[in-house]
Amino acid sequence: MNHLLDAQTKIMIKKINLFITLILLAFIISAQNKEFEGWTSNTFRFKINNDFKFDIENQLRSNISRFNINQFFTQGSIKYENKQAKVNTGIRIIQEFKSKIENHLRYHIDYAYVTDFAMSTLTLRLRFQTKNQMGVTKNDGDYPENDLRYRAKVKFKLPTTKLKPYLGFEVFQHFETGAINGFNKYRILFGGEYKLSKKGKLGLSIIREKQWVYWNPKTSWVFMPYYVNYIKKKKKKKEPFNQFD
Repeated sequence: MNHLLDAQTKIMIKKINLFITLILLAFIISAQNKEFEGWTSNTFRFKINNDFKFDIENQLRSNISRFNINQFFTQGSIKYENKQAKVNTGIRIIQEFKSKIENHLRYHIDYAYVTDFAMSTLTLRLRFQTKNQMGVTKNDGDYPENDLRYRAKVKFKLPTTKLKPYLGFEVFQHFETGAINGFNKYRILFGGEYKLSKKGKLGLSIIREKQWVYWNPKTSWVFMPYYVNYIKKKKKKKEPFNQFD
C-alpha cells in the first residue's frame, strides 16, 4: 500500500513540475519585446505569538528595460492568521522617482479565506488599499487612489522537497476622482519559495501585469526576488532550582 502511495505521489509531482514548466515557457515566449521590471524585496518577520506576526519590508523597484529606478518603499504590517483565515493591515511609505522625488503614503487592509487540499492550499483574498501624495492636498489636484483587489492563489505542497511553487491571478478595481475607474488591470503570478533554514526563506515571483481600460494599454513583466528573515523571541532559560536559595 505504501509503495502504491509513493508511486502516485511521484506521478503527481511530475505532473505539477510539467505544468509549471509549460507555464513558465509560455510566459517567456510571450514576453518577447516587452518592458521588464525588477522588484527586489527583503522582509523582517517578527513572530509575536502563534497567531500574530509583524512584518517590516523594504522593496526597490526598477525598470530593467530603461535602466532606471522607479520606486522605493518601506512597509510595516501586522498579520493575524489561523488555519482558515488571514487578516492583514499595513502602512507603506513610498518614494517615487519621477522628474522629481514624490513621497506617497499607502494604507491597506485585507481578508483571506484559506482552504487546504491533499497537495495544495487555495487562498482567496480581498484587499482594499488607498494611496495619496504626501504634502499635496485636494486643492492642488491630489485625490486618493483607491483600489479593491481580488486575488486567488494556489500553493503546491511537494513532499520530497522544501520548494513550494505557486500560481495566482489578481484583478484590480480602481476608484479615483477624475480618473478612469472600474476594473482596470490584472496580474498573473507564478513563483516559488524555498525555506533555507529556520531563520529565513528565499523566493522568486514572475508577474505579468496588463492594463485593460487605457488607450494602448501597458503590459509589464516583473521579476521579483525576495528574502524573508524570521525573527523569534528568545525563550528564557529556566534557572536550575536551588533548595538553599
